[in-house]
Amino acid sequence: MKTGRLLNTLTLALMVVGSACQKQDSDDRISDSYFQSLKDNQARFVVTIGGKEFYEPTSVFNGQVLLTEGVLSMTLTNQFDGKTIINLVGEEWYAKSPVTEEVSADQSGTSLKIGKIVDRDKMIGEGYMMTKGEITATTFSKDKMIFKIRGQVGKYSDFRQPDRYLPFEGLIVYKKPAISFGDITEKEVFGSAPSR
Repeated sequence: MKTGRLLNTLTLALMVVGSACQKQDSDDRISDSYFQSLKDNQARFVVTIGGKEFYEPTSVFNGQVLLTEGVLSMTLTNQFDGKTIINLVGEEWYAKSPVTEEVSADQSGTSLKIGKIVDRDKMIGEGYMMTKGEITATTFSKDKMIFKIRGQVGKYSDFRQPDRYLPFEGLIVYKKPAISFGDITEKEVFGSAPSR
């Protein structure tokens, strides 16, 4: 009887590990496909909010990344006037492997803001702020950055109403980003470790 339970537990554990590996392989293939389709300083940002795609599937972003001792600040804008701003805040954030920071509703540190124009004639937009979650740079080099984002967001108008928060998932693939360095050097950021 105990052997049967042990085998069932082991089988279940192997299925979970196998499923996780398959998802990782699929994510890697998708990231590679996006990366190959981009020019320098272009990014793809695939986002779902409440299970629905937020940006147009044909969106291609251009951007700017500012790196300082305590902050990674990235601004991305697409051809439809969609805009995303990410700030990773943490002491020596670049020394982590992978680079990862938590987001909380107080917005005093790491944050994500995302928006787009929904009615160009009336200049009406739709925007969200991340209220809880995690932003992780699974690949982080001067030539290639991949960020995976997961958590929840609230509309700007509903930001302080947790009952209106929506689940959020995002993948950013950024080829040869335009990078500016503040109080830190390229070698300090990228020289401490190979492409992460």
